[in-house]
Amino acid sequence: MAWPSLALVVLLAVSIFVTDASDPDILTDFIVPPGTSTSLLDGAFFTYTGLNSSNAADPAKFTATKATVVEFPALLGQSVSYAALVFGAGTLNPPHIHPRASELLYVVQGPLMVGLVDEAAGKVYTQTLQTGDMFVFPKGMVHFQYNAGTELARAFSTFGGASPGTVSLPGAIFESGIDDNVLEKSFHVDQATVETLKHDLAPAAPGPTVPVAPPPSTAAPGLSTRSAALAVLVGFGAAFWL
Repeated sequence: MAWPSLALVVLLAVSIFVTDASDPDILTDFIVPPGTSTSLLDGAFFTYTGLNSSNAADPAKFTATKATVVEFPALLGQSVSYAALVFGAGTLNPPHIHPRASELLYVVQGPLMVGLVDEAAGKVYTQTLQTGDMFVFPKGMVHFQYNAGTELARAFSTFGGASPGTVSLPGAIFESGIDDNVLEKSFHVDQATVETLKHDLAPAAPGPTVPVAPPPSTAAPGLSTRSAALAVLVGFGAAFWL
C-alpha cells in the first residue's frame, strides 16, 4: 500500500519540529521578566493590545495574529494563549499541528470549513461551522481550516498552552530539505511537480512587483496558484487517511 510510505514522510518531517516541551508548573501566581521588580508592575503588564481581527491590508489573504508568550510575556506559566484568524474568500490555513497544546476554535463570522485528521482511526472529520459554532483540535493532531465561501470569515482560537507551536505540513514536507527523490516516490509525482510545489510555497522575494500576464490556469475561480497548491495538499490530507 502507498499510504504507509506517505505517513512515514509526514511523520519524519513533523518530528523535526516537535518537542516535548510544555508550560512549566510555576510556584508563583505569575512570572515577571528577569530583572523586573513586582513592585513596579501595573495593569499594563497584564494587558495585550496587539490582537488584530481584521485583514484590511489584504482582504484576499489568510492572516493569523497571535497572542502567545512571545508577544505577551505575562502568559508565561499560565497555560493559555490566543489567536485571531481572518480568512479571505477562498483562502485556507493549511494542514498543520500544534505540538504543545490543544486548540478551541470559535467562529465569529462564518461559514468556515474545518478538518481534523485522526491517523489512528484512518479518518478525516470535517465540519462546516456557522457563526457561533466551536470546534476542538486535540494537541498534536493534524487539522486545517478553509473558507470555501465568497465572503470574509473570522474566528478566534484559544490554546491550552502559552507556547503551542505551529508546524505547517506543506512547509515541513517541501521546505525542510527532504530529498526530492523521497518526495517523488512518496507522492507518486515527477520532479517538475515537486519543484513547482517548492516554488509556490517559498516566501516571496522582496522588491518591486513587475506586472506580468497571468498564465492560463485550470484552478477553480478565485484560487491563486499558491492557494490552489495548498488546496491540493488539503485534498491529499483527506485522501491520505481515508
